[in-house]
Amino acid sequence: MIAVLFLLMVAAGAARFALAGFAHHQAAGVLAGGLVAVLALWPLRWLAWQGRALPRNRPRVMRWRLRLGVKPGADHANWAELVSRWGRFAAWRRSKVTRPSLPRLRRYLRVSEHCHLVGWAYGWHRLLVPFEEHMLLIAPPRSYKTALLGKMLQRFGGPAVVTSTKPDLFALTSGLRAGGGRPVHVFNPQGFGGVPSTFAWSPLDGADAEAVAIRRADAFAATVSQKGVEEGSFWSQKCSDCLRALFMAAALGEYDMRRVYAWVQGDSVAEPAQILADAGKPDWAGVLAQMGSDARKTAATVKMSMSRALQFLADPKLAQSVLPGPGAGLDIAAFLRQCGTIFLIAESAGGDEAPVAALFAALAAEIRFQAALLGSMGRHGRLDPPLLMALDEATQICPCPIPSWVADSGGKGIQIITVAQGEARLRERWGRDGAQTLVDCSGVKAIFGGVADTATLEAFSRLCGDTSYDQQGRRGEAGQSHLTQHAVMTAAMIRRLPRIYALFVRADCSPVIAHVPVAWRDLRYRRAKFTGRAVADVRPVAAAAPVPARPVGLAPWPAIQDPQDAQPALVPPWVSSGNGNGHGHAPAGGDHDAL
Repeated sequence: MIAVLFLLMVAAGAARFALAGFAHHQAAGVLAGGLVAVLALWPLRWLAWQGRALPRNRPRVMRWRLRLGVKPGADHANWAELVSRWGRFAAWRRSKVTRPSLPRLRRYLRVSEHCHLVGWAYGWHRLLVPFEEHMLLIAPPRSYKTALLGKMLQRFGGPAVVTSTKPDLFALTSGLRAGGGRPVHVFNPQGFGGVPSTFAWSPLDGADAEAVAIRRADAFAATVSQKGVEEGSFWSQKCSDCLRALFMAAALGEYDMRRVYAWVQGDSVAEPAQILADAGKPDWAGVLAQMGSDARKTAATVKMSMSRALQFLADPKLAQSVLPGPGAGLDIAAFLRQCGTIFLIAESAGGDEAPVAALFAALAAEIRFQAALLGSMGRHGRLDPPLLMALDEATQICPCPIPSWVADSGGKGIQIITVAQGEARLRERWGRDGAQTLVDCSGVKAIFGGVADTATLEAFSRLCGDTSYDQQGRRGEAGQSHLTQHAVMTAAMIRRLPRIYALFVRADCSPVIAHVPVAWRDLRYRRAKFTGRAVADVRPVAAAAPVPARPVGLAPWPAIQDPQDAQPALVPPWVSSGNGNGHGHAPAGGDHDAL
């Protein structure tokens, strides 16, 4: 649009100059002015109406048109669709469902209270996404995805959970998020960027209740990748069964996670089972008894899965993150009511999952459950304002079961924004079906330029669809022009998107290429940075007691080194054989071998 206005001004100035040069010859002046105006307005025709002629170099033409602020190509969203599907009025019509507590006039005037601004299309049309729609961002490193996430967090007024491998989102948004007395929490056990953790969270809090123990154990077990393992779901379920019993035993015995890790590492079999039996939970105790049965391969494999889920406890520094001192814990219900922010910061090791990935996933799962529960008890049956879960690099530092979350979280007042470097990461973490579920249930999908995964590029190209172009016959041949079908956005065009631009695909809308907003250019952020209030002042959590040495002298678990060892089974003495209820016997179906 700016380029069009500039060309109009140039054409008008050139015509006026030509008329002035032929002041004594009016006919010649008019002719010269018209000729100059036509020559100046000729690029305007190419900008205002592209036509159906197939360009020789479509990626280059697309980049030029984007830079000049006009429609990038055929069958992209036109101005009418941008207004009716992405504009203020469209957002206002859906805001009654997203934020039912806000008055009607306020919902129309202040769209930032129920929508995210994700970019500007050609002609400076704003793209607004309601809080109830999940988003999937595919972006390579250093492609301005942090700028877009930071901008959305700066303007978002509800509670938020943010994951990141760097403290850049904390530096860009914490100061503005802390406005109005809203709490800002940081969970950074590894201490990256020098940002201290403001709380410690123990998965054993409330685990003396069956439902809580099951929920926490499922969250930990789901983070253990079963790639390449036959019957992976079976091993994940067995790991969860054993972990929930250990969690409940530790909670009932008033122990902490250090004792759970000691039990998993082989220091005790009888102690947690005895605690559960004394508490009147023989079924839960029987689960641990089965781990000492003759099915030694099953016990060894489950023990290995539990060790991987709790591996962060081997580092005394990371173990402090699950040992909250007095007043150093996290009140999730208060955090949701006060519309606070939690930054989960961790670094992966060599491209693999971070050591605290299981802990982050369990905390995120607990926050999501509490948000859904709190929203269900509200007046409108959903959390208002909604919870935003911005999960950057989720496959590495917070491997939650996001595909199952996005299927039903939108109606509960929970919005999930998943950021990944490509579909390969999603398939590696959740399999092909899980990755496809995540793509299907994300209402808005965006991809930035520079992505090298050909499968991802082809998938977005197919989502954009095809269009017809007017193509001439071959050179030197007499023939008529004919219409041919071509992709609206080829893989090469998507890969060569300019910087700070992204391709958005939403439901049944036409594709849109938009200029994404940048967090560090926000006026409120600049003002806060000038006054020294851009970064929130967070205080480190008080250190808990040092991690003691593991207790010794307890019956060991079956050894992993030789799962086929023919030693006698280790069964707690209080469990009798042949008790009729299956306690102390091997699971039905015989032994299961892990690959």
